[in-house]
Amino acid sequence: MNKMKKLAVAVLAVCGMSGCASTQVAKMAGASEGANAAPAAEAQVLRPLQSYGAMGGYRYRRFAAVAAAS
Repeated sequence: MNKMKKLAVAVLAVCGMSGCASTQVAKMAGASEGANAAPAAEAQVLRPLQSYGAMGGYRYRRFAAVAAAS
């Protein structure tokens, strides 16, 4: 059983590392494309909404992304 646990940990580690590597490459590729595409993109900020959400007995604040005021 000890060998099976080691194998399971090794497989999960490889899967985890491969996912992290692919997302970092995707972010880097997206950032380089965005710099060349449109420099006049509107900046967005988070603003709190009037309502609260609830999940599992906890309340949380809701936010919306809106264009930043100049």
